[in-house]
Amino acid sequence: MKVLRVTIGAPVTSFRHPHFLIGRQLTYDMPPPSTIYGHVMSASGELWAPDSLEFGYHFTFKSKARDLEHQHILSRNTGKTKVSYDITVQPHQRDFLFDCALTLYLKADRLDELLRAFRSPVFCVILGRSQDLASIRRVEEVELAVADSCYLESTLLSFDAMRQRTGRGISAVMPKYIGPAPQRDPVFERYVVLHQRIFAGPIAAASSIADPDRILNVSTPSNEQWFVDPSSPADREMRRAVVFHRFV
Repeated sequence: MKVLRVTIGAPVTSFRHPHFLIGRQLTYDMPPPSTIYGHVMSASGELWAPDSLEFGYHFTFKSKARDLEHQHILSRNTGKTKVSYDITVQPHQRDFLFDCALTLYLKADRLDELLRAFRSPVFCVILGRSQDLASIRRVEEVELAVADSCYLESTLLSFDAMRQRTGRGISAVMPKYIGPAPQRDPVFERYVVLHQRIFAGPIAAASSIADPDRILNVSTPSNEQWFVDPSSPADREMRRAVVFHRFV
């Protein structure tokens, strides 16, 4: 499978939980699909149909910390004859991720357009919030290989397909896609945020892996195959798999 592989770095970023506004703003450990869609559209400068591309990624960060920020809350003052507004400054805590690295894989019919877009982005490159500046380190077309054994780590998995197959990873509800203005209707989906390395396939079953929980449970089809990145580091002759997701 031919895909576009984009390597992105960011010194600081955060992916705020949309339902937490006051007190402390938590961050997801990995970018939600809606963030990836916005990132790609920002580079392209136009809104692609959400069903025209798929994505997979490998995301890491060195540490998580907490910062103190101010919210400026605007409220209407109705006690005067003229319309006026009061501004209240309210401190709150914000979680952020430090020294982040994203390897993004994109599958689409218009790969050439995506290649040009990421080599010359239309808008400023950010990862997370508007002030979380990032840099594109490398953009290239690569060919993913097909393998019956692989490992998965630092990625996003489908909850419905994978939750019953592994006890590793954290279950999370993430925004999958946010519709166009003015409604901007959000669509949420359940995912498994996987940090640890787990293995799948015949090689994994035959290997001397100390912790059996690190082996993905056998799925219904016995001939399961994976798309792997041939240039990823090898572990027991297995390469890192790329799990693709849709936005709609």
